[in-house]
Amino acid sequence: MSLDTLIMFAGAFVAVLPFLGFPASWDRVMFFIAGVFVFALGIAVRRRIPRSVPRTFVESVPPPSDTKQEIS
Repeated sequence: MSLDTLIMFAGAFVAVLPFLGFPASWDRVMFFIAGVFVFALGIAVRRRIPRSVPRTFVESVPPPSDTKQEIS
């Protein structure tokens, strides 16, 4: 099961949890566990991002031309 699927199931669980009829104390515990689970999934997804992508702005420089310009 992919991380994306787990995130969707966790979101659906959190959305449906108030309507399942559990006592309030159980709801609090389940919301806490679901929150920790979603947080951990967020960290796992964040670590999948490749590190080679620069995260800062780099000004683009035009590539050097192949033809030599003669000085007159």
